Amino acid sequence: MMKFALLIYGKETYNKQLSEEQESEMLELHHHLQATTIEKEEFIASARLEWTETAKTVSSDNKGEILVTDGPFAETKEQFLGLYLLDCASENDAIQYAASLPLTHHKIEVRPVGWCRA
Repeated sequence: MMKFALLIYGKETYNKQLSEEQESEMLELHHHLQATTIEKEEFIASARLEWTETAKTVSSDNKGEILVTDGPFAETKEQFLGLYLLDCASENDAIQYAASLPLTHHKIEVRPVGWCRA
């Protein structure tokens, strides 16, 4: 088994304007993925991130002083919205799980995880 992160990217402006019904329809796919991977004992964790305006970025200056700034680190067209951490038999399995999520307005990055402590 190999661990994979499914990293979900999309435009917050799209997600923020969804009606409760539209959001429920989208979340049904997420609930199905969670149920499937739990049943197969491949599920480790998932998280839906709060909006980027709630983020803080921690870094340091060239003197080693800790800096805390508002917002995410990267300026991008799409934001990091959430993730799944799965223990799959293969990368192809992880890709198939990613393909089961809403992709019309989102992209899912599948990336192997080097270490994980659950």
